[in-house]
Amino acid sequence: MKKIKSLIYKEKWAAVLLAGPGVFWLTFWVILPFLFAVGYSFTNRTLVINPKLGTSLVGLKNYIELFQDRDFLQSFWNTLRFTILAVPIQCTLAIFLAVLLNNKVKGIGFFRLIYFMPLVIPILVVSITWSLLFKPDESGFINNIISLLTFGHVEGLKWLFSAETAMISIVILSVWAGVGMQTIVILAGLQSVDTSLYEAAVLDGAGTAQKFWYVTIPSIRNTLIFVYLSSTIMSFKLFTQVLVLTQGGPLNSTTSVVYKIYKTGYIDQRIGYASSMSVVFFIGVLLLSLVQQKFTKMTSD
Repeated sequence: MKKIKSLIYKEKWAAVLLAGPGVFWLTFWVILPFLFAVGYSFTNRTLVINPKLGTSLVGLKNYIELFQDRDFLQSFWNTLRFTILAVPIQCTLAIFLAVLLNNKVKGIGFFRLIYFMPLVIPILVVSITWSLLFKPDESGFINNIISLLTFGHVEGLKWLFSAETAMISIVILSVWAGVGMQTIVILAGLQSVDTSLYEAAVLDGAGTAQKFWYVTIPSIRNTLIFVYLSSTIMSFKLFTQVLVLTQGGPLNSTTSVVYKIYKTGYIDQRIGYASSMSVVFFIGVLLLSLVQQKFTKMTSD
C-alpha cells in the first residue's frame, strides 16, 4: 500500500513538473495580459502617461464609446466577412488536397512538400511577395496572366487599391498561405481511417463519391471539427496581411479588429480604449467559436 501511495505521489509531482512550463507560459502571456486589458478598459490610460494628468477610472465610458464607434463596428464586420469567405474556401480546398495527397503514387512526397512549404515562410514575407503580385499596373504578375489568358481584352484589376477587391485579395493570399496546415491535419486523419471500411463499402457496391461521403467524412469528423474551429479562430486574428498590404484601406474596407486595436493602442496611444476593444473582441470570438462548435456537432450527429 505504501508503494502504491509513493508511486501516486511521484506521478503527481511528475505531472506538475511537466505541466508547469506550459501553465507558466499560458499565465504569463495570455491570462495576465487579458486581466490587465480588463482593468485598463475601465480607465483612460494612454501609452505614454502624462505625469500631470495620470490615469483615472472612467467606468463604462470606453464601452459606451465603443458601441457607437462606426470604425470599430466596420472593422468587426470586415473581420467577420473575411472569416466567412476564407474559412470555407480554405477548409474545402484542404479536404480536396488531402484526399489527393493520400493516394499512394510515385512522387507523392514531393507534392506533400510543395503544399507544406508556405507554412515555413513568415506571413510577413508572404504578404510582401503578394503585394508585388497584386500590383495594379502592367508590372503586376496576376494582371499580366489575366491579360495573357484573355488576349488583352480584359483590363487588369486594381486588387489592393479598390474597396471591391481588396478584401478578396487578402482572402486569396491567406488561403494560399494557410491551406497547407489544414491539409496536413486532414491528411493525418485520413491515414488513420480503417481501410477495411473502404473494402466493405466496395463489396456493397459503393462508388468513389459514396465512399467519400459515407466512409471518409464520418471517419474524420472530429478532425474536420478541429480544422474548422482552429481556422475560424486564426481568421479572426487577421493582422499582418492588412498591415503590409492595405493599412486598413481603401475606405476602411479591410480594417480588421486586431489592426484597429493596434492602431488605437500604439498609434493613437489610447491604451484604455484599445483594451475595451480587446475585451469585447475576445468575448465575441469565444461566443462565435462555441456556437460554431455546437452547430458542427449537431450537424455531424
